Amino acid sequence: MSATIAIVYSPILYNDFLNNWDDQWMVTGNPYLNELNWSGIYSIFVEHYQGQYSPINTIAYLVTKELAGMKPFGFHLLSLIIHILNFLLVGVFIEKLLPLIKGVVLEKQACYWVAWGTSFLFALHPMQVEAVAWISASKVLLYSFFYLAGLLAYLYYLETEKERYYLATLVLFLCSLLSKEQAIVFFLSLLAIDLATRTTVKNKKLWLEKMPFVVSAIVFGCFTIWVQKIYSSGPLGMDALYPLYQRVVFANYSFWEYIIKLLTPHSLSHIYFFPMDGGESLPLRLWFYPVATAVFIWLLIEYRRYINRVHVFGGLFFFINIALVLHVIPISRRWVIADRYIYLSSIGFFLIGTYTLIPRLLNDSRSKAKKSIIIVAVSVYLIILCGYTHQRTKVWENMQTLNQDVKQTLEKHLSESSYLENRLIKE
Repeated sequence: MSATIAIVYSPILYNDFLNNWDDQWMVTGNPYLNELNWSGIYSIFVEHYQGQYSPINTIAYLVTKELAGMKPFGFHLLSLIIHILNFLLVGVFIEKLLPLIKGVVLEKQACYWVAWGTSFLFALHPMQVEAVAWISASKVLLYSFFYLAGLLAYLYYLETEKERYYLATLVLFLCSLLSKEQAIVFFLSLLAIDLATRTTVKNKKLWLEKMPFVVSAIVFGCFTIWVQKIYSSGPLGMDALYPLYQRVVFANYSFWEYIIKLLTPHSLSHIYFFPMDGGESLPLRLWFYPVATAVFIWLLIEYRRYINRVHVFGGLFFFINIALVLHVIPISRRWVIADRYIYLSSIGFFLIGTYTLIPRLLNDSRSKAKKSIIIVAVSVYLIILCGYTHQRTKVWENMQTLNQDVKQTLEKHLSESSYLENRLIKE
């Protein structure tokens, strides 16, 4: 499966730097990539740069530059390697998690297929291309690597209660934080694991164990806001142009857009404009999304007897890791959604899907012909995903292909909103 991922993403190895799309300051013009020495590493850890503080990611760039030179190939190869490692971590993590979940009994074969089916979808979905193909998005890959490794270490701690696994979880969490600030929600993912695997969470020791993670998250979160505020607008960024009620609507809109694009990826782009400028009224169509959320919540309550702890963990993991970018908290972002933001949270979504399908398929007594039809349908779906992902990697070849892609995407939607046309002119 790793070979399939490498083949599907192989075009990125020949892609260029995107020097009008952050690579010019993140990589090629980054003053911290001049020389690999202790003094430089110290500066990377104690200083922030362009409103960013991701020292481990910067060190990864520095080492790559020393080994392969300031050429895009080395940086793209690094991204592909980390993505494949993340694929392996997802598979191992889910395969180890499933037998620990209370009230759920799966045969070993089913655990294997659910785990690696989830991981395969995670690795090969077209929405993951942005994080893998865009060098400046390597922070997403790197923080996810340490995040997933930390979750796996926590499972070993739950199994053995050995202190070294707890310390490993904490260290890996800190490494994830030092790669990208989105890792601050890590402790919530630990709690989601607790809800799935423990008989009860009414345990003082359980909550005390989380305190170092909570304190680290709070400190780092405040530090990130301070850094962004110094550099630009910080917490009073793009989202702050919109009142709270509009941001709540955006949160519902973003949530459902991510779900829809995960199910049926279409019209993917590296730019998804806000539906209107700050100070303007919400388009009527956006009010549909809060209604859809309300109906969805009602359905969950109405049919809760069909929901078990696998569904709960998958749903919580998806929401926890997407919540920070749903606009309720105003943080400086130019786009209403972004493919790279779904990178880690998609694991929860795909886990629910594979857990719903695979055990039923393995245990179903229906005829071989019907099973074959389902298998063929799933195979065709996967082939289409792989083909679209392979095609999307070429969109990130250079600035010309990237601009052409967004132009084509916007042209399909210009008739729906004069706002898009105005933004296109401005950009």
